[in-house]
Amino acid sequence: MKTISLKVTPELAELIAEAARQRGFPSKSEFVRYVLARALEEELSLETIEEIFLSRRQIREGKSVPMSDLLRGE
Repeated sequence: MKTISLKVTPELAELIAEAARQRGFPSKSEFVRYVLARALEEELSLETIEEIFLSRRQIREGKSVPMSDLLRGE
């Protein structure tokens, strides 16, 4: 994966954080990735779309962990 930076207002940052929590995403980054993929899905490969939806299903089923836990070795 590549990293990109995104600056948003404090208000938008809080809305993103709250939307991610309400929808069960483990992080704001996962939520933003999902939203962008949905917005661009007509331009994405079928394989990428399938991976996104598989990831989303795993998140809903509690089969994923936040990156911070992985980095801590939990």
